Amino acid sequence: MTDNQMQHIVSLSGGVSSAVAADRVINRYGRENVTLWFADTSWEDEDLHRFMDDCMVRWGGEMVTHTDGRNPLMIAEEHHIIPNQRIAPCTFELKIEPFRKWLAKQEKPVTVHLGLNWDEQHRMARPKAAYEELEGVTVDFPLMWEPYSWDVRQEVKDWGIEIPRLYKAGFPHNNCGGRCVKQGQAEWNRLRIHFPQRFAEVRDWEQEQQAKGGARADYAICRSRIGGESKPITLLEIEQRNQPDDGQTEQGDMFACFCSY
Repeated sequence: MTDNQMQHIVSLSGGVSSAVAADRVINRYGRENVTLWFADTSWEDEDLHRFMDDCMVRWGGEMVTHTDGRNPLMIAEEHHIIPNQRIAPCTFELKIEPFRKWLAKQEKPVTVHLGLNWDEQHRMARPKAAYEELEGVTVDFPLMWEPYSWDVRQEVKDWGIEIPRLYKAGFPHNNCGGRCVKQGQAEWNRLRIHFPQRFAEVRDWEQEQQAKGGARADYAICRSRIGGESKPITLLEIEQRNQPDDGQTEQGDMFACFCSY
């Protein structure tokens, strides 16, 4: 079977990187040989869906969309936890597990394409191993094909498609409406400024979970690292501090989650 005959599946996250990856796969192998798959966390920004619609006009065809119906806070409540960078089952239950189950049912062989870029090579081994556990599945990273994609946002603009508004507001990702439970204090402050209702929703939920006691009383979504000591810091405390950069060492931001994974 040739590469063009093999089925190619692109896992779309709703961000510009996975969109450029999909475009590259379609250009190389043909739209008829490419399946697009997207997991909706039921917490996405409205403009993510506009962006995906615009991309589908460019690509044509259909997109497979999986919606669980639960959002990340619902997942956390079921596990009786306050999610954070160290533990966030929403990624697995809303994205990874359903994709693996769907992928297992597809005719093989297939190549899964993920939108990780040249500066994310340290993140590639884990999803590659997770999907290649399935018989007949290989994983590829189209953004690592030459020539490299140095500026995926500009590439999308060159298509004549407006980039998602979260990027314009300064968010490094387009996931979960800017409220990824793995992001750091700077992004929560950014959410508080640009989407105060979303911030308030998660802030109040976190307070409610802590009030239930048990292990949850000692946990928070964020952590503060001051003087070498790391300790939980709630969104309420972040709001009360009201200074995203006060000269102290704070929890660093990270790419939201393995949303292409």
